Amino acid sequence: MLRRSIGLYRSVPVEISRRAALQGLSWWAGVAAVAPPALWAAEVRRVSSVQGVGVPAGTVRLLYNENPLGPSPLALKAASEALDGCNRYPMATVFSLLEGICALHGLSLASPGSAADLGALFEAFEASSVLLGAGSSEILQAVALAWGLDGGEFVEASPGYGAVGSAAQSMLGERVRRVAVPLTPEYRHDVEAMAGAVTPRTRVVVITNPNNPTGTALTLAEITRLADRLDPKTLLVVDEAYIDFAESPGVMSAMGLAASRPNVLVTRTFSKIHGLAGLRLGYAVASQPVRERLRPYLLNMLGVNTAVVAAAAASLADADYLMRSRQVAVAARTQLLAKLPEFGLKPVPGDAPFVWAKVQGDCGPLVQKLARADVLIAGGQRWQLPGYVRISTGLPAEMDMLFATLGAKA
Repeated sequence: MLRRSIGLYRSVPVEISRRAALQGLSWWAGVAAVAPPALWAAEVRRVSSVQGVGVPAGTVRLLYNENPLGPSPLALKAASEALDGCNRYPMATVFSLLEGICALHGLSLASPGSAADLGALFEAFEASSVLLGAGSSEILQAVALAWGLDGGEFVEASPGYGAVGSAAQSMLGERVRRVAVPLTPEYRHDVEAMAGAVTPRTRVVVITNPNNPTGTALTLAEITRLADRLDPKTLLVVDEAYIDFAESPGVMSAMGLAASRPNVLVTRTFSKIHGLAGLRLGYAVASQPVRERLRPYLLNMLGVNTAVVAAAAASLADADYLMRSRQVAVAARTQLLAKLPEFGLKPVPGDAPFVWAKVQGDCGPLVQKLARADVLIAGGQRWQLPGYVRISTGLPAEMDMLFATLGAKA
């Protein structure tokens, strides 16, 4: 696996500028813009020559918003080496990971003094602003339980990720009510309508930023205005699974709100920009009262495994890999926005590692056509919108095969 990684990464100084990184991608975007139509209408049998990372040869999986690069080579190495000690609980290494997370977000963290003092490690961990989970999904489900057991309403955008509201409804039934607020005509969260949907029974308001499945994002100023209008007893959850891929002006993390306000929780995951979806690790930042309310529903330090802790810590430190993950996603997203109209699709500009697009009629025939060639995308039926598709970003060869299949005869 490490040999595979060497082919994807060449040595680049970590301090490379963002402008230089984008200039390095301009060649790819230029080729995509001027390539003859025949390139994209090549015979679909070429798909069998594609070898993506983590999928069988010939499969182009643009379905689950996974990182097509695979994990950082440093993360793979760290995970492999950590397995030698997997007979021990990873308390000390979890704290090292916690140090990296806190450094990333400018959060304070008390020193336990000695890594051998397990009691001090636990105390320092619980005093930090960070909660850990098996992906951000565990944390979002914990929110559903902690704020839904006594009943109430969960306000979410529609279409949206919906993890909190769906978990609350499936686990707690009629005790909770989901309030779905339609997006704006630009497919963005309607902040005014969401604020207007809040009642005395509202327990949680959820923002997925960028949104899934539309890929659109709110600015930090818009999220702050929503937070300002909420009662301190109402929790604002900001799911930032895709924030690392955002480029639109004003779109940035709400971690500052989570660190400074009593009713804001921000979640992150190592599944997307870090390419560790199969190892399951996420985290949240929130005030002490919010953390204490969530703790009974989370395994926290004991719920994460040795391999993912080592891999995540190494990935956080691999600036070159993170830059490349972003580059690949942004380049493919740009390509999708430019080329999908050639095939009759209307893509929605966004900030995520995927593109939401309107199709002509029902998406079923298109999704099935691609699937027959082993090119997998998400149909809008998942969100009760069969007139749309969601297409994840991929490596250059995978994008080539997508366009070739779109251009081929059914």
